[in-house]
This record gives sequence, C-alpha cells and structure tokens, in this order.
Amino acid sequence: MQLSDREIQNTIDFLRKNQIIGEEKLGALSDEEIEFANELVHRIMEMPDVRKERVEKLKKALDSSTYDVSAEDIAKKLVGRVFSDMLR
Repeated sequence: MQLSDREIQNTIDFLRKNQIIGEEKLGALSDEEIEFANELVHRIMEMPDVRKERVEKLKKALDSSTYDVSAEDIAKKLVGRVFSDMLR
C-alpha cells in the first residue's frame, strides 16, 4: 500500500491529537501500543519523499510508450482516495 503525503500527515496529526506521540501519552493505550505507534511514525518519517527507482521505471515506460494503466485501476484509485480523504 502506498500512502500519500496527505495521509501520512493526517496520521501524524491524529496520533498527536490523541496524544499517542509527543510529550504526553494517552492513558488508555498500553505501553506496547504506544511503542508501536511511535515506531510507526518514526518509520513513516524516515521514508523518502520520492521513490527514485519507481520514478525511473515510470519514466522509462513513458518514454518507450509502454506505460499502460487500465480504466479500472484509475477508478479504484480515485474511489480509494475519496474514501481515505473522508476519513481524515
């Protein structure tokens, strides 16, 4: 699964709002859950903004006119994006 910058920021904002990360911790969470959430945020923050190997692969496909995406794939992405944006 690929996360957009908006989804990552929404997740970070949610975790901060619910005090899962930051100075104070939400009392209802176990230490393991807090540790997991903090590790998840740490991993997300370490992810590169651009996956160079993916960009190069797409550039080559575009240059050689072999890039092909089905209408169904496009529709799935659009619908998925609408739902993920509604969850923020």
